[in-house]
Amino acid sequence: MQNTSENLSRLRSFARDALIYQTERGWSDSVICREIANLGSTKTYKRILDVKDDLEGLKIDRQLSHYEAAAEVIRHLRDRDKLAEPEYENFSNITESEAAVIEAMGEDTIARFVCIEGESGTGKDAVKNHLLKIYKNAIVSLNADSFWETNLASPTADIYQALNIRRRDDDGPSEPMPRDARARWQLIAEELRARKLTLIINEGHHCGRKALDLIKMIINETPTVVVLFCIPELLRKILRSEFATANQLFTNRLCRRLQLKTPIPEEISEMMSNRGVKWVNAAHENDASKALAKDAPGLGNWRFIVLVTRTLAADSRKAPLDLAKFETLRDEVQKRRVIKQHTGRAA
Repeated sequence: MQNTSENLSRLRSFARDALIYQTERGWSDSVICREIANLGSTKTYKRILDVKDDLEGLKIDRQLSHYEAAAEVIRHLRDRDKLAEPEYENFSNITESEAAVIEAMGEDTIARFVCIEGESGTGKDAVKNHLLKIYKNAIVSLNADSFWETNLASPTADIYQALNIRRRDDDGPSEPMPRDARARWQLIAEELRARKLTLIINEGHHCGRKALDLIKMIINETPTVVVLFCIPELLRKILRSEFATANQLFTNRLCRRLQLKTPIPEEISEMMSNRGVKWVNAAHENDASKALAKDAPGLGNWRFIVLVTRTLAADSRKAPLDLAKFETLRDEVQKRRVIKQHTGRAA
């Protein structure tokens, strides 16, 4: 058994970790004490955090046991946390994609098609969300799916419904959707001619010949900009199987085609800094960023980087990290991902 002074120091250390987690979540004292019952009452929690309180009347050993359990709960919660990342509007994938869309918006020819390709985890959603935030009144976004591969009914219905959301926002109640695809197209074209919009289509690699023809019609007959997000390998299959149709879209109607980059060291370092990761010196941080950039393409790209960064930030609260500690923590995250992929649950 450690002496009381050491136990008191450990107890307050666990309480400070809980306070950090509370701050990250934006919780009040009452909420964190309710969510993590081992912390006890708000009164006890505040007393332990107050270094001027001698904690007279509290059984330190007993509280230490409770707060060790609370620290374990918090560790597991952090492992599964889905905290929203700060927006990185200066990251190259976002700036280059926005520049391509702006260029297409300024076109007065039929070259108003933008194709943005990206492997899983390279930031397609981040780019889309940025565009929706900046141009929220000029962009309509929707998702393609496997039904887009074989018929015209699904894409016309999905586009019609996405535009009806816009019409409800602006003009009150929307009209019922016609059953006939041709009738839908007439209303789609009418809506798109009324003002210049940008149509974002996610999962664009699901587009079959008829969906590609529909996109061409939209570009030909309305002032709309169409932005297609897709996975490169699946897009190549479309270009091979529907060459004649796709070729027309990817030649004279194409404004820009770009591929999102995998994470680069400079941007990884910025994310770690924003997350509060502390290092013993800049050299260790630079080496860690380069190592993550090398690992990321085979491990989920930014999704993997985010998981590692959260783990590094949590551990560096105890002490600044060196390269050896980084490698240990990175390997632990990788192992947890492998276990989750094979079992469907976190380690």
